[in-house]
Amino acid sequence: MNRQDRPRVVSMKLVLSLTTVALMAVTMFAVYGITARSTRQALQTELEARLLLEARHLALLSSDALLADYPELTLCPLVTEMMTNRPGLALAVVVDHNGLVQGHADVRQLGKPLDGMDQFGPYQTQQLLNTSEAMLVSTDLLAARVPSRHAAGQVVGSVLVAKNRDHIDAALTAARGQVTLAVAALTFLGACVALILMQRLLAPVDAIRKGLQRIGDGRLDEPIAVKSNTELGLLADTINTMAQHLQSSQNMAQEREQEVIATQSEVIHTLGEVVENRSQETGGHIDRVADGAALLAQLAGLPVDQCELLRRAAPMHDVGKIAIPDAILHKPGKLTDVEFDTMKSHAAIGAEILSQSERPIFKAAAVVAAQHHERWDGFGYPSGLAGEAIHPFGRIVSVVDVFDALTSHRCYRPAMPLEKALDIMHEGRGSQFDPELLDTFLAHIGEFVSLTETINVTHVDPKQAPAPVAEVHEKEPEPVGVGC
Repeated sequence: MNRQDRPRVVSMKLVLSLTTVALMAVTMFAVYGITARSTRQALQTELEARLLLEARHLALLSSDALLADYPELTLCPLVTEMMTNRPGLALAVVVDHNGLVQGHADVRQLGKPLDGMDQFGPYQTQQLLNTSEAMLVSTDLLAARVPSRHAAGQVVGSVLVAKNRDHIDAALTAARGQVTLAVAALTFLGACVALILMQRLLAPVDAIRKGLQRIGDGRLDEPIAVKSNTELGLLADTINTMAQHLQSSQNMAQEREQEVIATQSEVIHTLGEVVENRSQETGGHIDRVADGAALLAQLAGLPVDQCELLRRAAPMHDVGKIAIPDAILHKPGKLTDVEFDTMKSHAAIGAEILSQSERPIFKAAAVVAAQHHERWDGFGYPSGLAGEAIHPFGRIVSVVDVFDALTSHRCYRPAMPLEKALDIMHEGRGSQFDPELLDTFLAHIGEFVSLTETINVTHVDPKQAPAPVAEVHEKEPEPVGVGC
């Protein structure tokens, strides 16, 4: 799959970061809302409790004074002191059992009915109220009314203590600000902790991802380095163990593959030697053709694996001669037309024998056997292929096979001098041989001569070659079909 065809990958870090931010935001608002509501309720309850406590305290202090002849002398200073020491109070009043004011910060209100009580209404509170106690509320005030009782339990009056509601709201706002700061601090701390944890979590995930990618690329010897006691560490260990098993299996498979290839090469080489010995050709012919073909393929720019494949397949180029009768194969004289047609059939026979296998080396050998006698101009055999319709393997083997045949001793003629052989091959440029391949071969002829001199019984020295046989011994005109 090409990079452009791959589905777009979304970064896990980005997803987790956005998710974390979203969760933290939701959590912050939820915590803020819950905390603010709880704080408001707690603060409201506390303020109500304090207000009720202040009223009860004033009622207790005023019970005896209300029975005195001049209660205002005690109650006015008491109320004034209370208002002074508790700035949150908006009103503190003591009335007798007749509803007349007996204690007030404003002495002008003494002896009068308490004004403005009609503005108050009942207030629902969570406080536990005693008998005759009440929580009242007006537009601006929150008040607690408590009866003042004598020691004997007789109600001698009542007190009213009130606070401004805006004072209460201010206290709630201040508390809300503190809650907001606390929630923000916790949110920031939580985000930092989440990012640290996310980094610690994603680091092994990223290491595992890269490790799996290496395994996918075939690099099985690089373990995943994740040191963790979590499930991710166990996963990394499992993957490393799997990679080790895959490496072992791969090594075994490669060894078996190399063994199969070596066996195939040995079989091919053995069959080639059988054919070579049967046709009484110069010793080492198949090795020289194999190594020469690999060298020419390399010089022509073929990939290394193709060069090696050709080296292993080339020894089978004449395997079809195993089906040619000895009378024709070893005949010292000129072949008849029928005999020559029989001799040419070895190319098709070899291809038929080798094409029965699906192994790459045998398929390559079948191509070489079928096409190493095809000509660039289309007048070769067995199929009359021309130009680039001939497989590169066939064109390459054609060049090195003819060169070895010309410079080697055969039953129907002695080995040719190098200069004459090269002249003959040059005459076949563009007709028998691929011109570019032949130019490459001739440009590196020294390498091919050095190569052939190191293999088996090499070319016969023309000075020591046996005397030429009669012209009638030639099986074909040269260079066409030389070494058929």
